[in-house]
Amino acid sequence: MVNLEIEQTQSLQTQQEQRQFLRLEQANLLEMPEEDFHRLISEIENSSLFKKLYREEKIIHYQRFPRTDISSSFYQLKEEIVADKGSLDVESLLLNKEHLVHQIQNLGLEKFKRYFLYPELDMGVEDIARECDLDVSEVRKINSLVDEFSILSEFYNPSSLSAEHGIYYSKIASVERGLEGFVIGYFSPSFARGRYSIDYERFEELKRGGTFSETEAKQLLRKLELINTRKDTVTRILQNIVEKQALYFESGDLKALLPFSQKELAKRVGLAPSSISRAIRGKSLDTPRREEKPLKDFFPRPRRFKKELIRRLLETETEPLSDEAIKGGLNREFGVSISRRSVASLRKELKIPAAWKRRKNFPRKAEEA
Repeated sequence: MVNLEIEQTQSLQTQQEQRQFLRLEQANLLEMPEEDFHRLISEIENSSLFKKLYREEKIIHYQRFPRTDISSSFYQLKEEIVADKGSLDVESLLLNKEHLVHQIQNLGLEKFKRYFLYPELDMGVEDIARECDLDVSEVRKINSLVDEFSILSEFYNPSSLSAEHGIYYSKIASVERGLEGFVIGYFSPSFARGRYSIDYERFEELKRGGTFSETEAKQLLRKLELINTRKDTVTRILQNIVEKQALYFESGDLKALLPFSQKELAKRVGLAPSSISRAIRGKSLDTPRREEKPLKDFFPRPRRFKKELIRRLLETETEPLSDEAIKGGLNREFGVSISRRSVASLRKELKIPAAWKRRKNFPRKAEEA
């Protein structure tokens, strides 16, 4: 009986250690630089085991995320837009790329997506070449370009944001207008393809048949699951940002940003706030007006938000409003509840005088108007 209790205790400890290790792996992957993350994906997808499970056994499939696509900028490869990476050989990176992009443009969007971005499992390189009227070598070059874009998306779509407090930004996507609302356009094809869908029942069947090394296959699937975790987390964050801040993306007016805390988002998506913080750190996106914004800017603090509402209210006042009147106006116009003392504090931060001081100049302002 004692031995059984010891075994159960040890088993519980082992499970706890495994969960802690998994959380640590997930945290490390969320903090991994974009280029390293996509290089990891490329190495995995070019491995012989992945190709076997993907193309031959069809255990692995791509599952696209809702309201996502490849960014329209993918088709606009130009030397003047690439980042100055210093040590990178720009000429060699761009060699023959414009010709390949021109071929992609000639194929048309639908064909490119069908045969290169979201390829069908039953089509080989020769089949794609025949369907697209290309040489096999050209098909391979386009496939290589897609891989390169995934790894070096920061090079082809550089951030225009300067380093802030030691944070260097990676621009990962653009918010673009679609037929049914806004769409997240990923700069990296590997993100645009979506997550890995794994047929575990088929995997167990083939494992029993000794089709592949069980240990090696399990290690591969574990890596794919971890990659899915990062892709899921980033995509759900972006989808929630687009949904919550739709008015801002529509108007481009910073005043249209709604209060949105990372804690609120964490509750929405069922993650720890620390995971949200890791996932958005150093990442940015383009708005529909091609203005680059750090992801953190879409989480305005409540105090800043209330301050902006006070500013907006006072910009339209027809007579000097007291702090009590401002309090009532915020509740009436915007549904925001705030104390009179907080109104006074925020008004002072805005460097707006009290109502009795504003009243002295108010008639003069009315006459000038």
